[in-house]
Amino acid sequence: MIRLALFFAVFAALYWGLRFSLWLAAVVAAVVAFCIAYLFLNRMRSASVQQVQSRVADLRNHPGSHKGTLEREDEEAEDRYQ
Repeated sequence: MIRLALFFAVFAALYWGLRFSLWLAAVVAAVVAFCIAYLFLNRMRSASVQQVQSRVADLRNHPGSHKGTLEREDEEAEDRYQ
């Protein structure tokens, strides 16, 4: 969301403020938003990567823990009738 807001802010400044053409403003805004996000949002990206790695490790250590209660009850019912 922050990257998208950065893109639109830069795009608006270039397109309406500096009167860039539509496609040039979009390309420059994408590059600038990427650079700003890469430089200043590194901590947020690192935290999200760590959270995903932790979740994947939990799923590998405890297979089936991602299933909901209804799905587990359904599997138990199927196992009883086999």
